Amino acid sequence: MEGVAAAPIDGVPDAGGFVLTGAGRLGLEWNAAERGWILNSLVAGSGREVGRTTAWGDEPVLAPVSVLLADGRLFRLAMIGASDPRIELGRWDLPGAYLVGRPTAGAWELEPTAAGTALEAPLELWILTCVDIGRLDGWY
Repeated sequence: MEGVAAAPIDGVPDAGGFVLTGAGRLGLEWNAAERGWILNSLVAGSGREVGRTTAWGDEPVLAPVSVLLADGRLFRLAMIGASDPRIELGRWDLPGAYLVGRPTAGAWELEPTAAGTALEAPLELWILTCVDIGRLDGWY
C-alpha cells in the first residue's frame, strides 16, 4: 500500500498511552470520553494532534468508528457483512471502501480497493485504522 512503510510499528507503553516507534515521532493515547484514540506528533515536543478515532456507540464491535485526520478528512471504519465478516474503511459522505480487512489466522489481512490505491492518505490514517481494528477485535 502506498504510504505504508515496510518496517513494523511498535507501541511502547508510556505514562500517557503509547509512543510509536518505527513511525516517526508519534504518541497514541486513549480518550475515554470519546471512546477513541488520539494520535499526536511528538516532533520537538509539539504535541500537535494529527488524527483521532471516535466510536459511535457503547458496543465496541458493532458501532462504526469515525477517523478524523488533522487536514479535516473524515473516514468511517465499520464492520460489514454477517456471512462474510469484514471491516471496511471508507468516507462518511461517499459510498464504497478504500480498504477492506478480513480476519485470518488470529490477525487481519488488509487490502486496498482500487479507490484506496489511488488515495493519497498519510501514514496516520493507516495507523489509526489498525489501532482501532485491534480495539474492535478485543486485543486491548
